[in-house]
Amino acid sequence: MQTSELNIFIDCTRTIAYNHLAEPINMIGLLPLLSEIDVLKERKDEAGIPLRPFYTVETFKWFGLPIFRSKVYSVIRLTNPEEEMEYRLSRKPGIELVSTYSFRQYNDQRTHITQSMSLVRAPKFLANIAVNQARQAQRALLSNLKVRLEKK
Repeated sequence: MQTSELNIFIDCTRTIAYNHLAEPINMIGLLPLLSEIDVLKERKDEAGIPLRPFYTVETFKWFGLPIFRSKVYSVIRLTNPEEEMEYRLSRKPGIELVSTYSFRQYNDQRTHITQSMSLVRAPKFLANIAVNQARQAQRALLSNLKVRLEKK
């Protein structure tokens, strides 16, 4: 299983950062390939943990022209409100990734976010491509989140 971890400090409270990432609709603009989103009805798992499922479409471009669209099923699992959440992603052909976000508040109103990403499964010939693309998305999401939340 391949993993990676990123850390970032954002000048906002933990509550603001957590609540922003906990809403699927806020992924628009955070993930660069995302071109469509369909938020499904929130539900709870067997342990009573809220699940926020949604579908997205990622559009891959070449010289500005769309060449491939990929439908992705994702679930945000609010494992420990304001402290931790899990983001599960599934896409064809059998690729599954899990990212865990940990939120830590500092006295100066900054929030430290740690994002740990793991490739759960993927066809062997696509594993490295999936991990590289996920790392790019991981960096973009945290950078875009910082810009968005520090503007407010």
